[in-house]
Order: sequence, then structure tokens, then C-alpha cells
Amino acid sequence: MKRILICLSLLPIAIVGCKKADAPAEEDVKAVVQVNTAKATRSDLRETITVSGTLTPLPDAEAKVAPLVAGRIQKMLVKSGDHVQKGQALAIMDPGPLEGQIRQQEATLHGSEESLKQAQINYKSQKSTQRSGVTQAEQNVRAQQVAYDKALSGSRPQEIAQAQAAVTSAAASLETAQQSLTRSQTLFSEGLLARKDLEAAQAQQRTGQAQYDSALQALSLVKQGNRPQDIEAAKIAVRQAQDQLHAAREQELQTESKAQDVRIAMQTLAAAGGTMQSLRAQLAGLTIRAPLAGTVVGRTVNPGEFMDTTGSVGSVVDLRRLRVIMGVPAGQIRDVRVGQSVEFTVEGHAGRIFRANISVVNSMIDPATNTVSVEAIANNPNGELEDDGFAKASIILQSRPRGLSVPSEAVVDKDGK
Repeated sequence: MKRILICLSLLPIAIVGCKKADAPAEEDVKAVVQVNTAKATRSDLRETITVSGTLTPLPDAEAKVAPLVAGRIQKMLVKSGDHVQKGQALAIMDPGPLEGQIRQQEATLHGSEESLKQAQINYKSQKSTQRSGVTQAEQNVRAQQVAYDKALSGSRPQEIAQAQAAVTSAAASLETAQQSLTRSQTLFSEGLLARKDLEAAQAQQRTGQAQYDSALQALSLVKQGNRPQDIEAAKIAVRQAQDQLHAAREQELQTESKAQDVRIAMQTLAAAGGTMQSLRAQLAGLTIRAPLAGTVVGRTVNPGEFMDTTGSVGSVVDLRRLRVIMGVPAGQIRDVRVGQSVEFTVEGHAGRIFRANISVVNSMIDPATNTVSVEAIANNPNGELEDDGFAKASIILQSRPRGLSVPSEAVVDKDGK
């Protein structure tokens, strides 16, 4: 480490011998000593450590590019030194039979979609038919049960009253018709009534008689109630309706079978879709793309060469920011801090000074060199600095603007003072 110290300016000094009055002049006169003088000046003073270092990309700014699937390189789209964007295609691999497999799988996928649609149609149709059948069967059971209950309970008082009223009405009509016939017979015997009128009265009397007899029979049936045969028939009708309902509900098993067909079709379609996605992913993987924006370095393959997933077509390095890795002597590391400025030069840029800032100060000492690794970050927007370049650096420990300075030759170091 080189330290610059401040010293007061020296005054012009001339050492001249004194002549004794009684001594010879030439023998006693001492030689004059010439001394250079300089003025103390004010300038920017810095305390630095001079070290060497190397330039490397940041840890997340460099990536080797490898294919996702094994295959033969069909086309290289970049060369070393090209700048690429993230996601840009670098190379294309030969698809081989993959495109044909994708077309075949597309047909399989289409067939699976159609099978699912048909299974869904069958399921909906079966479910609708089954639901309608159950509804009708339930309604029929209720109707037959009502008829059977009615057969068991017999006629209601209202029905008997209605039948009795019908008999009374028929009897009144018959009496009227009988009286009309008696008058017509008397008039006809006296020659005062035509035969056709007599016959009309006779017909009216017969009709009244028939209605009266029918009303009496209806009243008798109402009073007697349903016959055992009618009750048994109503009971049988109820059982038949219940059997029909049971059969309709058993159709739910067939509906569940159709639902199972839908589930199987969905699983088949999902499997076909998964295979298609896998094939398309393989096809997309045949295009090797840049994982980050940067510069292509170390291209190692050419079209026609075979590569597996462990190989590399090259690397992409983002050189917009670089690390300056320096080895600081262990005895001076105590003065180095994160954030301190670093100035460095590189080969190929004579007289050009680049700047960086310390980002990492490691604590481990390298026993082989007795140095500690220190990292600084340098911006490189124009790409002037190159990966793996050698640098001569100065770590600025302290900076004193307009400090008082004198030539180092004017400073005498004695006993550490």
C-alpha cells in the first residue's frame, strides 16, 4: 500500500561557512550546499490499495444453453458475439417423426372429443326419459290407489242422495207420461185424437218407464256398493302401477351406466389431451431459446451434429454489468468496506479508467496467496469490458479533497515519525 503524507514546504536553505578573522580565507571557507525548494500545494489526496483482479459476469447473468430433448441440429441461427434477447431462438433441431405423431394424436384427440359429445347426449337423453317414466308411473300409482280406496269405501251419502233424486225425478216424469197417455187413449176412442198422437203419448210413456227403471237400478247399485270383483280389480291395478314405477326407477341403473360412459370418455379425452400437450412441448423444445438477454459466447456446434440434453450449443452472457474479483492482502483487508469505490484499467484500453463499487468482502483467507477475495460491480452499458479480462485496480480507502501536499522526497521517515 502506498500512502501519501502531508508535509510543510521547505524554505530555501543555504549553508555558508564563517570566516575567522585570523585564519586563511581559502583553507577555512566551507563549500556551499545547493538545495531544491518547492511550494506546498493543495490537491485531492487519496489513500488506496493497489491490487490485481479479473472480470467475470454476475452469477445470474451467464447461462449455458442446452436442448430440452436429444436430437440433431437442423439450423444454427446465431454465431459467437451476437447479441440476443431473452426467448430469442438460437438453434432449431430436426423434428424427425414428431410432426407425424402430432398429426396422428390430433386425430385421436378429435375422436375422443366426439365420443365425449355422444356420451353426453346419450346420458342426457336417458336421464330425461327415465325422469319422465318415473313421473308418469308415480302419477298412475296415485290414480289407481285413489280408485282402489274408492272401491273399498263404497258410495258416499251424496252419491246415494243423487241416485234417490234421480229416481224421484224419473217417477214424476213417468207419472206425467202415464196421465198424458190415459187422456190420449180416451180422446182416441172418442175419435177426437189422431193415431199418431196416441202413438207419441205411448212412446213418451215407455221412455219415462225406462228412465224410472234405470234410476231404480242405479240407486240399488249405489246402495249396494262395489262388487268384490271390482275391488279386486282395483287392487290389481294398484299393484300393476307400483310394478311399473319400480321398473321406471330401475332405469336409473341404466342412467348411471350412461353417466359412467361420460366419465370414461372424459378420462380418455384428458389422456389424449395430455399426450398432445407432451408432443407439442417436445416440438416447442426443438427450438433452443436464449434464457436471458446477452451476448452469445462459446458456440460449439454446427448444423447436422447430434446433441443430447447434457450438451451445450454455447453460452449467453449478460455483460451489461460485470464483477471485478480482486485479491486483497490479508494485512490490509481491515480497511476495505462494502460500497468503497474502485478504479481499474484493462488491457486494450490504454489510459482508460473504469470504475466500480465493492459489493462483497469475503472473510476467508486464501492460504496459498494470503489474500482475501473482494468483489466489485462495474457497469458496462456499451460492452467495452470483456469476460475473463485482467484488471489492475486501486481500491480507494479514503479521499481528502484539497489536501496539503509536498513531494515525497521532502519527507524523512525516522523511527516511525
